[in-house]
Order: sequence, then C-alpha cells, then structure tokens
Amino acid sequence: MAQNVSYETVNFSIPKTIFFGGERVWIASQATQGDFPAESKIIYAELVNRYNESVAIAKMSLEEGRSFNFLQLPLNLPSDNYLLRVFSRVSPYQNLEEGLVQQFITVFNRTVPPTVVAKRTSVPLSQEPNGITLSQDVNSAGSTLVITLPKDVEITEVSVSSVNPFLTDLGKISSARVYESIEKHSLIPELFGHVIEAKLEDAAVDTTQLYYLSLHGEKSALFTDRPDAEGTLFFDTGGMKNWKYLVAQADGNGSLLDFGIISPAPVTHYKSNFTFPELVISPEDQEYLNELLKGGQVEGYFVNEFEATLFPVVTGFVEDRTYLLDDYTRFETVEIVVKEYIQEISAKTIKKKKEFRSLDEVLGTSFDSNPLMLIDALPIFDSDLLASFDPKEFKSLDVLTRTFFLNEEKFPGVMSFSSYKNDFGGFPIPSNGIYLDYEGIQPKVVSAGSLFDAPTQDKNIMDWRTVLFWSAIPETAPISNSIEINIPETKGNFQVTVKTKTAQGESKEYLRNFQVK
Repeated sequence: MAQNVSYETVNFSIPKTIFFGGERVWIASQATQGDFPAESKIIYAELVNRYNESVAIAKMSLEEGRSFNFLQLPLNLPSDNYLLRVFSRVSPYQNLEEGLVQQFITVFNRTVPPTVVAKRTSVPLSQEPNGITLSQDVNSAGSTLVITLPKDVEITEVSVSSVNPFLTDLGKISSARVYESIEKHSLIPELFGHVIEAKLEDAAVDTTQLYYLSLHGEKSALFTDRPDAEGTLFFDTGGMKNWKYLVAQADGNGSLLDFGIISPAPVTHYKSNFTFPELVISPEDQEYLNELLKGGQVEGYFVNEFEATLFPVVTGFVEDRTYLLDDYTRFETVEIVVKEYIQEISAKTIKKKKEFRSLDEVLGTSFDSNPLMLIDALPIFDSDLLASFDPKEFKSLDVLTRTFFLNEEKFPGVMSFSSYKNDFGGFPIPSNGIYLDYEGIQPKVVSAGSLFDAPTQDKNIMDWRTVLFWSAIPETAPISNSIEINIPETKGNFQVTVKTKTAQGESKEYLRNFQVK
C-alpha cells in the first residue's frame, strides 16, 4: 500500500532551535512518495512569523528525495519565536498533514530584544534515565564527554546542541493543530527545477501578450510565456540554479502595472486557537545569551557549489558566430561597431530611428525587422537607444543568423551582447521593466563533514560552538553506540537528542542534558 501512495510527504530535522539573526538554520530534509523518492526536484524551507507573514524562504535541491542545506536568517528579524516549515511545490495541496511540516524556533536580535520580565518561568531540563548515559553531567571547557546511546533500538539521528530554555514546544507541530485552511492552488510539479509563477491582476487579460523573464547572477537566462485566461504565467527555469534577481518585461516594453510574482509558498490561515508562544527573557538570561551570541558568529568549514554545467545565455540558443570585442577596435557606439566589423548584422535608419537587420543564411536574404536584441539575456526593445550606447563594458557579441525559436515564439535572428560583470554593461533596464530580488536555488553543499567540529588545528581560535554533533550531516560516519564530544568554551546547558524507530515504524525521542561550566 505504501508503494501506491499518490502524494508527496516531507520531513526535516535541524540540529538546534535557538538562533541569532544572520545565522544559518541547517536543515536535513526529505520528500518521498510511498517508498520511493519524490519526483519533485526542489524542496522549500520557509520562516513564518506570528502574523502569518513569510519572512524568509530558501529553495533547496532534492537529489534522490533528499537535501542537506540551510536557510539564512535575515539580520533584521525582531526577537521572537517563528514557525519553520518545509514543503515541496505540490505536497501541501496533496496532503496538508504530511506535506507541510513545521516546528518553532527562537530567533534573537540584539537591536530588537524581546520583552524583559523580572523572573521568567524556567523550562524543566530532561535528566531522567532513558537509555542515554554520560561520562559526566558537569563538564569543563576542553574536556571530553562520552555519550553512550540506547541499546536494542534503531537509532535514526543524534544531535548535541545548546538547550533552548525559552521554548517548551520543541517538537514537530501537526498541521491540523496549526491551520484552519489552505488556499486552493493548481498543482505545479517541479520535475526539472524551480517554476516561477506570475499573475496578471487586470480584469481583461490579453492571452496573446508575450512576457519575458530574465534571471541574472553568475549566469543569465531568458524565459517567455503568455498568460492563460486567468492571467497566470509559468516560467520553468529547468536546470538553472544560480541567480540573484530577475527582470520582467512585456513585449515591446509594455506596461507591467498589473504584473506580480507569486511566492511558491502555500497561503495558509492559522486556527483562531493557535497561538505562538511569547518570547520573554529576564536579566539572569544575559550571560547565557552572550554565550549563544558568540557561538552564532562561529561556524565550521563547509563547501558548496553549483553544478558545473554551463547554461547558455538564452535557453536553447546556439550562436552561429561569436565576436570578442577586445579583438577589434573599440568604437564609441554599438551602431559603429556593427557597421565596421559585424558582417551578419546591418544598421539602418528607418523613420528616423536606428534599427538592426540580421542575415537569414537559410534563405540567403535579410530579415525585415529587428532581431531579438539581448544584453546578458535582458531583452532590449529600443533599438535606437542600443545603437547609440557605448559598448565599452561589453565583452562579446553572439550572433544567430537564422529564425530563432524560443518556446512558441519566432524571432528574426539574435544579437546577444555579454558584459564583463554580467551587469548589462551599464545599459539601463527598460523603463517599464520590473527588477526584483529573487534568489535562485541554494548551491549544493558538497562538503560539511567538519561543520560542527571543534577548531583543533588552531589553538588561538576559541571554541564557541553551540552545535557539538549532528548525525544528519551527509559525511558523518554511521552512528556507533558511543560518541565522544569535545566540550566547547560555551557555558550553559546542552541537550543530547536521540531519535529512534521501533520495529513497527513508530518514532521515539530520547533526551538527556548536561552542563558546561
């Protein structure tokens, strides 16, 4: 029956629940469909505040249904408890309970502190016998702690991290407890990569209007779509991952007043009786918070990178000829450059405007309208402005002398400039274009084995770690029955969390605390 499950389910774990703004929330997540990895290629981590507002989101790649990555906390988040939730693009709509998984985390901000009270209610520490034994309950910095794990159970995960004394609700929270409803949405399967959804709010949608979306980062790429009858557009970015922002345009630099990008996160509504726990501190918490703040600034070494696949400037665009502009005399305008040595393109004056014409080598003639003009994958519609622009920051020009097909569109050739810094070479974004910070997919973490290790190589580096061990790191060796931990300088209480699975498949959690003095 498990193999016949028709919906995606997600799950995740994090090594600790207390942070300062700017830290990374490391997340080990998975998406499955029955006994198999989910077909989705992207999984999302989102941070939501008590007002049901999304304050951060990360797009993380799935490989064989698994991901190890992080959500970067904004520096300006006010001190409070937040809901961290994980989902794929389709899972919340298929099964809200198993497709949208969440838990609380606590975030502190030195400049926006929480409420201060004279005396705070203490969270009881777990010290009862539960199969976890420690070589000592009170430890000094630099010493070694030996943790013996429960026997005769299947251990699935172990973490050792600073205790969060400000939050009692530490485990996963059922969606049935949190949400009154989720707004309906069509399913958008992400089988290749991230799909960017846009929406037109105009009552009369022109389904023939062409829209361009260019993504920009280390590489750039161009995508197009036309709206459906409801005004929805979908730009499938496929395998592209590395970008920082996007530029949206309507064909011919048309108006975009009714155009908006839709977040991939589901729109949910809290139940009236669901409340966020209030975050309060007392003066006696100051010392412990100072210790955690030091730990928040220190993190072990990890390596992340994007796949080495080189993406063309325009998806599917294979140039007929490339001109490296430094190999030629640098003229002061694009028009002169084209006239002097770009054989496949001509510059003409038509009705007092400069226009370009590309050769059509297939038919042995010239096209009768402007080619698709691009600068770092940004479509340019004003040929007159481009002709008079100084190309000193342009590195190369790619030329296509055939009809170019992009999705369902046909273009009379292509002239595509690339700048040195992939910043349009100073050319202005068209007046009606929309520039929007929109991060791409997180780079893959390819090495994190020493992420939470003690800085043993340099004795001058203080050990302020707040996470001492986490078995969810992909490079971590199989969990043995005994774990040795180097005790850091961070004073306070730490918690050992052991997650297990019974023979019936039920999950169980064991907790044990120790002190560092």
